[in-house]
Amino acid sequence: MKAFIFDPLWKGLITTELDEKLRQSGLELIITTELAPLNECKALFEGDEERILCLNPDYVKWKLPSDDYKDIPNLKGIFGQATSITWIDKTYANDHSIPICDIKNFSTEAVAEWAITMMFNVARQTPPLIKDGFPLDFDKDYMKYRGIELHGKKAGIVGMGHIGSAIADRCAGLGMEVTYWSRSPKQTQHQSVELAQLVSESDVIFPTMTVTDETKKLLNDDLLRTAKDSAILIAIEHHLFNLQPVLDMVDQGKLYGFGFEAEPKTFSNYEGNIWAAPAYAWATDTTMHNAMVKWVENMVNAAKGEFPSRVN
Repeated sequence: MKAFIFDPLWKGLITTELDEKLRQSGLELIITTELAPLNECKALFEGDEERILCLNPDYVKWKLPSDDYKDIPNLKGIFGQATSITWIDKTYANDHSIPICDIKNFSTEAVAEWAITMMFNVARQTPPLIKDGFPLDFDKDYMKYRGIELHGKKAGIVGMGHIGSAIADRCAGLGMEVTYWSRSPKQTQHQSVELAQLVSESDVIFPTMTVTDETKKLLNDDLLRTAKDSAILIAIEHHLFNLQPVLDMVDQGKLYGFGFEAEPKTFSNYEGNIWAAPAYAWATDTTMHNAMVKWVENMVNAAKGEFPSRVN
């Protein structure tokens, strides 16, 4: 079986151990690191040997239409190096029983730490300090830039999966009271509450659910407007609520601050106490290694005809 691997970061992240594991699996590796349309890899579309398509989603700019892979002969699987597979058009794969596999739980700790980083910075008004050039007029600036202490405050976790649980434990370690809402019961020391109560009572709200058609309807505009004026909203998932109403709430003093991953705009495009950075939450050395380990495991399993991470 041939493994066609398209990854601009491959050379910097593949280890000797992982490379050896792949080669011992019997896979024939065809590795492409230079960015180019998939159809320029002629070997991918030639011959009748069994093959798998392995993609770092950045290689295809997070978009793989069916037309881009439907002519690949004897395709036995598509392997994305990401938790989300929404960027893959599954129509052709589903119609032809081609497995699509993802990787999961490779960035839990990094994302949880990034959420806490955003919380600290918003709580201490770091965004306006940065945008104002860190003014040092001591007799005038203390009141304007004074922050809030988090010890004793209430953290509300919306979605108690791997990342939500990791955030909850970190908040508890800071001396915060933690409540959560989840679609299913969880074995945890933290208190479960109704979603409306969580939003209206929490000092810091963390939406951490996976984005689905169902979850996108939970944090609607009316519900978010019930948050306290002194509350902070910290988002580590994209598209779980409407962005503009939240930005307006901060601007109107109806929300103390907001932290999220913004694209494609930059930090300085947002007024007030808004932490708006690119999607760096997952970007640590440990996370990138974990992703490679899980990706390689999926390829090795495919060589044995096994697809435990199949999502379609």
